[in-house]
Amino acid sequence: MRSSVQILVLFSLILFSSCLKEELPVAAHQEGDFSISQVAMGSDYSQQIYFNLNDNAVVKQNLKTDWDIAFECSDNGWHVVLNSSLGSAVSNTGLIDFNAVSSLSGNEQWNNDNPNGDLDSTAIGDYRNTNLVYIIDRGYNSQGTQLGYKKVVFNIVTNQQYEIRVAELDGSSDVTVSITKDSTYNFLAFSFNSNSVIEIEPPKESWDLHFTQYTHIFYNPTMPYLVSGVLLNRNNTQVAVDSESEFQLISYDLLQQYDFSEHLNTIGYNWKSYDFNTSLYAVDQEKNFIIKNNIGLYFKLHFIDFYNDSGDKGHPKFALQQL
Repeated sequence: MRSSVQILVLFSLILFSSCLKEELPVAAHQEGDFSISQVAMGSDYSQQIYFNLNDNAVVKQNLKTDWDIAFECSDNGWHVVLNSSLGSAVSNTGLIDFNAVSSLSGNEQWNNDNPNGDLDSTAIGDYRNTNLVYIIDRGYNSQGTQLGYKKVVFNIVTNQQYEIRVAELDGSSDVTVSITKDSTYNFLAFSFNSNSVIEIEPPKESWDLHFTQYTHIFYNPTMPYLVSGVLLNRNNTQVAVDSESEFQLISYDLLQQYDFSEHLNTIGYNWKSYDFNTSLYAVDQEKNFIIKNNIGLYFKLHFIDFYNDSGDKGHPKFALQQL
């Protein structure tokens, strides 16, 4: 006959086990569907294209000549960037008399934005409380025609708005314009053609990649040069490069081994190269990109071609899959 102690222990074990939750299996991570996409920048690279990876779709596109400079939209933001797809540049005249600047004479030092998107390395730099006059070289259109120059003073920047003064070098078309910030966007674009804000960049939560020409800086010697490629959304978007693994073998389980970068030009332009013997572009078949978007989803991307079915360049084709 069992002792009362044995009965009590057995009863306790039965009661404890009945209170335990049933263990549930952890579902394996499910990858997204494999797809092949292509965007059309045009053989003259005239189009700028904003692409959403999750939707595998173009969000918006525009002519690169639609705008000239853009203004940072966060409350504390004050940076102004150039439209580097035009090869634009800026010269700080060192003068505060707007009317005294009437030509390019004495302004031989021209600067470009850092192509990695570092806001501490913009061509205009920190203009606040200086009243300095800047000359902006508007660069070239898609046909190679020079777009001219503007002189600009950045009068005011607050948590809500900017105020700038813009004119031709000879003083004509002199206007003062206010730009109201909108934190829905990274930057608001401005056109010297209309002296107004132009809707270019989509809301910052709606896109991941920017297919565009942009100004890359080569060194030894230092030379700004227009290239065509892909820039990142600066809103919490990161990318890693894998030139060792085969595209189909890159999986979610490998994410911990990658070093991710927020540099806007990490994908950049050199996933392809130009063969001077054939006068054709060839895609680097070993280069893969792993992208983390602003909502924490991961994608792998591999370029397949730079030409469309008609043989026109400027049409990046790529394989894409969510990890």
